[in-house]
Amino acid sequence: MVVERAVGDGEMEFPLLVRIPRIPPQGRVLVLQRSAETVKKIALFVTALAITVAAASPATAQQAAPAAAKDSAARVGLIDMAKVFQNYEKFKDLTEGLNAEGKTRAEGRKQIAEQAKKIAEEIKEFNQGSPEYIEREAKFAQLQSQFAAQEKLDGVNFNRKQAEIFEKTYVEVTNVVGIYAKHFGFTLVMRFNSEALEAGNPQKLTSGLNKLVIYHRPQDDITDAVVEYLNRQYGKTPTATKATPGSPARQ
Repeated sequence: MVVERAVGDGEMEFPLLVRIPRIPPQGRVLVLQRSAETVKKIALFVTALAITVAAASPATAQQAAPAAAKDSAARVGLIDMAKVFQNYEKFKDLTEGLNAEGKTRAEGRKQIAEQAKKIAEEIKEFNQGSPEYIEREAKFAQLQSQFAAQEKLDGVNFNRKQAEIFEKTYVEVTNVVGIYAKHFGFTLVMRFNSEALEAGNPQKLTSGLNKLVIYHRPQDDITDAVVEYLNRQYGKTPTATKATPGSPARQ
């Protein structure tokens, strides 16, 4: 192939020769055959790779399935919190101690009330407006104010201490529930009412008919196990089951 290049004035013109090799017909056939063999090898490799991946996928899926099923399997536990509080000896002792303190303070208020009552009887013996009447009237008013203030203060202290007992007990119970649930594989623990229906008690019957849990397996109720653990940690065996004043209401 000859390519001519334009030249300017004073330059000599030389032909630019570029030789392009020509492939004979038989050579072209050989090149095409090699190309076809290469494409065929690539296709076979891709097919083999796809078969290998497809064969490995079921095995991998089978290995992952038990683990996934184990993680996704839900086990629900139930606990009667009212029953736990009623049978937890530490809660009962703390509540009884608080009630005893409340009675002591009530005796102090009773003394103030008795003094006020005595003054009220004395007032009747004097004429209204007399110095004795005015003196006792002022004393009576003072005792009334003292009684009201003491009663309010005692109530605030009682409620605060009772709330602290409930809070600490609730935290203890929920911690034990968490330990129990993790050990036995519970993924969720719900509060429920384990009391049976009482046809003779309309209030309890209505409450029972509104239960959230209609059916459960006995092994799903962890109430007794939690109570036993709590009392064992506290170092006391449970006494006869009875409702403790201030216990959580059943739901």
